[in-house]
Amino acid sequence: MSIPLAFLNTLPAPAQGTSLGDQLAVRIVEHGTYHTLLDCLCSTESPALWSPDTSRPALPHRELHKFVSNFTLPTSGLHPQLNPNDRVMVVLPTGPENALALLAVASYHTCAPVNSSCTAAELSEDAKRLRAKAVITTPDAADRLELKTLRAELGCEIVFVHARTGGPAGMFDMSVMDESNEDRSWDVVEQRRNTASRLHGLEDYSLVLHTSGTSGKKKVVPYTLKSLIIGTCAVIKSWDLQPEDVNMNMMPLFHVGGIIRNLWAPMFSGGSAIMCAGFDASAFWNVIVERGATWYYAAPTMHHAILSSRPETVVPSRDTRMRMIANAAGGLLPTLATELKETFGAAILPSYGMTECMPIASPPTTYQLDRPGCSGVACGPYLSIRDPSNLERELARGSTGAVCVRGLPTFQGYEVDPDKPLDTSSFSSEGWFDSGDMGYMDEDGYLFINGRSKEIINKGGEVISPFEIEEAIMSVAKDKVQATLAFSAEHDVLQETIAVVIIPVPGRPRISLAELQDHLKSNLHPSKWPFAVVYMDDLPKNNAGKPLRIKLAQRLGLGCFTDDTPILMRHYEAIAPDKNVPLSEPISCTRVSLELSRVEQVLHNMIGVLEVAVRVKKDGMLEAFVSVAPESGLESTVLTTSLLDTVDGYCVPSPLYVLSEALSKTAEGNVDFDRMEDEIQKRNASALSSTALVVRDTIAHLLDIEPGVITYDSDFFLLGGNSLLLGRLAHHLRKETGILIQVSGIFTNSTVRGITSLIEEEEANMSKTTLNSAQASVAGDKKRKYEDDGSDGGSIDLESLSYGNSRSRRSQTHPIPLIVQALPLIFFYPLKAAWTWTIIVFVLSVLGGIANTEYWVRLGCLLCAIVVARLSARVLCPVAAILFKWVVIGRYKPGTYPMWGSYHLRWWIVNQSLRIGGRGIFAMHPSLEILYYRLLGAHIGWDVKIDKMAKLGEYDLITLHRGCRIDKALIRGFCVERDGFFRLDRIVIGEGAVINTYTQISPGAQIPAGAVYGPHASSHEEAAADSNANSNRTMLRKPHWALQWFFCNPLIALVKFVCYVPWFAALVALLSQTLHAPGLNPLELVILWFASPRRIMWHTLARIIRVVFPPVIQLVLGIALKRLMGLNRGGPMKTASQWALARWHINHALLSQRDLSRAFDILGTHYEMTSCVYRAMGAKIGRRVYWPGSGVYCPDPELLEVGDDVVFGSRSELFTSDCISSEKIIIKSGAMIADRVVLLPGTTVGRRAIMGSGALGRRNGTYEDGSVWMGCDRGEAVCFGKGNKDMSGDTMTPFGRAFYKREAPFFVFPYLMLLLINLLIAGICAGFWSMGAIAVTQALNQLRIHFHHTRLFADTWYRFFVLFGMISMFFVLALNIQAYIALSWVILTKWLVIGRRKEGQYDWDKSSYCQRWQLHLVLSRVLHRSYGNGGVLGNLTGSAYIVWFYRAQGAKIGKDVALFAGGRVGLMTEPDLVELGDRVCLDDCSVVAHINSRGNFSLNRLKIADSCAMRSGSRLLSGASMEANSMLLEHTLLTSGEIAEKDCVYAGWPAKPIDYFHLAKFLSSMRQGGKDWPSYKELKKHHYQLEEEKRRLEEMLQKTEKMMARVRRGMQNSKDDHRRARKSSAQSHQ
Repeated sequence: MSIPLAFLNTLPAPAQGTSLGDQLAVRIVEHGTYHTLLDCLCSTESPALWSPDTSRPALPHRELHKFVSNFTLPTSGLHPQLNPNDRVMVVLPTGPENALALLAVASYHTCAPVNSSCTAAELSEDAKRLRAKAVITTPDAADRLELKTLRAELGCEIVFVHARTGGPAGMFDMSVMDESNEDRSWDVVEQRRNTASRLHGLEDYSLVLHTSGTSGKKKVVPYTLKSLIIGTCAVIKSWDLQPEDVNMNMMPLFHVGGIIRNLWAPMFSGGSAIMCAGFDASAFWNVIVERGATWYYAAPTMHHAILSSRPETVVPSRDTRMRMIANAAGGLLPTLATELKETFGAAILPSYGMTECMPIASPPTTYQLDRPGCSGVACGPYLSIRDPSNLERELARGSTGAVCVRGLPTFQGYEVDPDKPLDTSSFSSEGWFDSGDMGYMDEDGYLFINGRSKEIINKGGEVISPFEIEEAIMSVAKDKVQATLAFSAEHDVLQETIAVVIIPVPGRPRISLAELQDHLKSNLHPSKWPFAVVYMDDLPKNNAGKPLRIKLAQRLGLGCFTDDTPILMRHYEAIAPDKNVPLSEPISCTRVSLELSRVEQVLHNMIGVLEVAVRVKKDGMLEAFVSVAPESGLESTVLTTSLLDTVDGYCVPSPLYVLSEALSKTAEGNVDFDRMEDEIQKRNASALSSTALVVRDTIAHLLDIEPGVITYDSDFFLLGGNSLLLGRLAHHLRKETGILIQVSGIFTNSTVRGITSLIEEEEANMSKTTLNSAQASVAGDKKRKYEDDGSDGGSIDLESLSYGNSRSRRSQTHPIPLIVQALPLIFFYPLKAAWTWTIIVFVLSVLGGIANTEYWVRLGCLLCAIVVARLSARVLCPVAAILFKWVVIGRYKPGTYPMWGSYHLRWWIVNQSLRIGGRGIFAMHPSLEILYYRLLGAHIGWDVKIDKMAKLGEYDLITLHRGCRIDKALIRGFCVERDGFFRLDRIVIGEGAVINTYTQISPGAQIPAGAVYGPHASSHEEAAADSNANSNRTMLRKPHWALQWFFCNPLIALVKFVCYVPWFAALVALLSQTLHAPGLNPLELVILWFASPRRIMWHTLARIIRVVFPPVIQLVLGIALKRLMGLNRGGPMKTASQWALARWHINHALLSQRDLSRAFDILGTHYEMTSCVYRAMGAKIGRRVYWPGSGVYCPDPELLEVGDDVVFGSRSELFTSDCISSEKIIIKSGAMIADRVVLLPGTTVGRRAIMGSGALGRRNGTYEDGSVWMGCDRGEAVCFGKGNKDMSGDTMTPFGRAFYKREAPFFVFPYLMLLLINLLIAGICAGFWSMGAIAVTQALNQLRIHFHHTRLFADTWYRFFVLFGMISMFFVLALNIQAYIALSWVILTKWLVIGRRKEGQYDWDKSSYCQRWQLHLVLSRVLHRSYGNGGVLGNLTGSAYIVWFYRAQGAKIGKDVALFAGGRVGLMTEPDLVELGDRVCLDDCSVVAHINSRGNFSLNRLKIADSCAMRSGSRLLSGASMEANSMLLEHTLLTSGEIAEKDCVYAGWPAKPIDYFHLAKFLSSMRQGGKDWPSYKELKKHHYQLEEEKRRLEEMLQKTEKMMARVRRGMQNSKDDHRRARKSSAQSHQ
């Protein structure tokens, strides 16, 4: 057979699930025909090897086959002969002789090709490492490589190759060095024949190479002949190589790509290869034309050089036969691929391979560049994208991860020592090898490489592919940039930023950073713009031509950048190092210098330029003043454009001022720069509108630059702005203009012109404020359509809206408030606990079962006493609280009242009694809950449904009309006001209205009938679309009542009973012994029984077991039952079966968010165990997910899909089901779901997208990869940053690196340790709070012993009351002592564990702060494990005591501050970074000084000035602040960096200011006119009428402005005529 491998041309595609490598292995190995390399070589007469010298004939395949079959290496006697697998180093320059030697040596020995330009030291080191038996080289290298010394040291043969001067290309003779050759010339050929070695078999090692070392130290890779043959066949098959193909090789033959693709593949396929001595772009064109090359394989830098050197006389489509061009040694940018295709008209194949496996991927030869950036499909081994932290786990298509290969032609392992087994530690247990590259595969199997895992740029948590930067630069700046290389540089805040190497186009000036960023505006988000640039003559590469990014910034010595580094100081120049220089060697690099004189000279030489003055500004850049002839028409843009074509970009003055008059001079004749600058600023200012001037000056002040340099087209980001300054810019503009512009708007309109247009557009829409905002903003009673009783109304109290009120008010620390506000902590909860214990003791004494000898009787008595005690407390406590409310305050009176006044204290004490009393038995059923609200005075119509998580308050101020639906919302008639006031007002919810989750209805609001609010809204905003009603949980279908009562509820009760089995077991031990004490009555006997040491131990243990075990057991049983009943597969809700509804009902009862949170308190909240639980419930959860401490609401976890490294914030709700259907929610890898996010069914959150605080994901909405969203406006999250097409790369968060990879500079608690801490704290908390009851029983027993004569426990009719009095007294004492201990413990551990917080960056993998903070949160749980709902702090809200508590933790809090005045404890997680002024009022709000962006954690100070107010549901993000007398209404978010201005009121998420008094006046006029409140439809109609009137007025205004413009032009023309007349008159007189 003349071409042994001809079958490859007809080989069918591999079967599904089989790799090409496996298919070839079966055909080649099992066929039995191919045993040696010689078996694969052709024996035809057609050419095999060409020389670029056209005078030399080609070496035919037949002669090549003959040469190899007769090949024997000569020896000098050091070795009798060279044997198979002996290492032979080939140190020859690239050419036909090198190619022939490689084939021949690899046929018999282990060939080790080496760069012929290596040094003697490098050769010696490699030879020692490989234990070489021979070195093949040329005689002229003997002295340079110190071969005699090498021979003496290693005992290796030195064989010299002597190229034949005539005949076919590549043929050579050999000689050998020996001891007798001291004075001999190595150019003389001496024939020595040795016995030929046997040919290598398939399992022999025929090649050994070193890796390119792009990611560090070189590694040794040996190849078996089998893997080499299969790899070569894979190249032939994937590239469809034919005998008539001619390869043009300019690649070195000491790397696997050149050897396999450019040499072995042509030889095996029967084609030929032109073996050039090296890369010569100018010679390339002549050779391919003369030799008729049909394809070539080269690196990207070679492609650039080839295209640049094309002679004008050569037309590739006419003069060449090129049909295919393949890429090597680095990513092929799409722009370069397109240019190659347009030039040659050939197939462009961006292939992929590596030293460890050649080939890996390549597109088919029919590829038409229709998948830009791809590297093709698998063309050899199996290809898979796998989890970088766990190669055992394959990722889904489209997910970015580690590019892994398995199977032939993949190598078998690295060689550490020739005598030891290969190192296979780089392979997974399933045989997958991590290539070190990051990428993804699309649905069709095409591979996309994002870069080496060590080359990815991590900028402030945003992972950026260097390829994306390079592609963008080459697509926009090709005229000035010949090649570019993006790499990471150090940044003080962001950790890494983007730097680029720029290779300028020869003969063209260098492009500057500013110029480059301006070009990139339309292609890249500002966060991806280069921050520094290094100009070089060539890209730094290794000897294989691969660009070297790793450690480049360190080698260049760039240092650490900051945002304040001047732009000129970010321009560098350097000389590219030699490709053989090691990675550890520094590269000389210096900052660029300005050519001031050259700039002046170039400007002077321009026609029309009269004078030039150039100076250096304080930032180092140039500034120029140019005087031009008026008739020249020269402008700044014309001069700048001319300069950019002549001088380097960073030398172009910015600004460059053009003057039509002579330059101003001082008295001494020097240029007066200051005077000219003043005049120019005045001139520029006149060209800007008044609004644009404000924008210009604001930006100049914020960025500390000269206002004169800013024009209409100046870009905030190009001037030096960044995303962290956007909030401040919006704030300053709002102060200057009174107009609110959203930060998200500036992102997309960042020029002065764009920002000005935003302001002017907002000015035109200023009057759009809803009626509900007005109602929430004023006090007083209003005539209402639905009001039942208007007799107790007040009047609009505008005085309460003014600040600095002079009326006399009681201080927070006045004795009366201190006494009254101490009562709940001292008495309320202790009395409730005392009642429960009194009933238990009394019932046991009545039943007398404790002394009974029968165990089951004792158990029955104890359980009966516990049930009676709890039932009585659940009935008595809420009823008592209701009665207390009517006695102390009666009906609430609408109005505005001062804090700590008499009415406030009455309201406060009633609110505390209702909180502590709880709903009790009324919480058992929705009908009972409504009865509870009605008993408190609420007006509730028929068919009203209220979710059990809804928060209602000030009930007799609430009217809920028929058919309304209330989800997890806040509806209460209380709110805080500024300057230390609070307000009560009515709320009316109209018939059929729907209030969704996370919606706040403020006092004074009147919701129209049928309106829908939320999710994520407030009554200050417009009503939502009617379709949003489908998200209301109260409207979800429920199973039939019979199914609930006879199946669901019994099953739920059974599971909950089983959960308490361990507690019952503890009760068994508690009751295991009888008590015999003659002479004691039953009550004394019970007291003695409880006080015995054995009972104390078992009582404490029972309390601990009850806290620790039931939540975990309920979790396990709930998951088991969920799995047994089946998972929800999704679908329309209206077709859901009763079985599906019953299943959903049971799951919601056993695996609710509250139940899961209780279990996670034990198992750990943030860690992998939480992921395991969700997986057990059916969810698809990736690795290293950071879960919130509050848990996540998700009714159907089986419809939840979460990728790797997702970060969750607290209190997020994922609605997988609503009234329409159940749909999957997908959150892709690296995404962040911040606090209070609501995602509706079908939402997809893209890779590394951020759903910021309060974001609302619309139903079936898709949020692009890398996009940023926050809050809610008109029913959807607000976009703060558009998505990016390439968000690939590693998604590992700092938390993942620290906790899962242990890559942190501190000891990271392992999970088992965290579990132990959780168990320990849970047990300690339970035991600690059980001590109160133990102390009470001990005190009672001591009274029984020492005061027996007083007959305190005698059997009298009033003994119950005596017993209750004594127990109450002891509980008051014991629980108060425990409360003070708990408060002190939290304060003490805060200072011991955390210390004083400071502003800064505290990423998980850089600082132990996050771990210490989480530890302190666990230690603080003791505050929340007693004293009912709200814990200990709940009793202190709104008082001086809670202020003292936070001051003790480092907070700076002024006088008369009402903290969490509404009775619910809000969030203040970093007190020592919070500063509150005097008379500040905070309701249930969040004052959080940390920000967690994809796991990057930072702390910033928060300041709230005097007399401010934050209402319920409002939030202050880290770094925001509030000026004096400002207020955030309900559901309002002030984003990072924003400032609430003095005297302003804000609403919305994100916040917007509202016109407070204008609306108050409108409401007052309506009330005085005796008008009814308009309906919702009437309001909309009126709104449209106003819009039409506004449009008509605007048209009139435009016409008037046009008329005025004409008048002004006419007047100006008259003035000009008059001036010319005077001038001509004056000249005539002269």
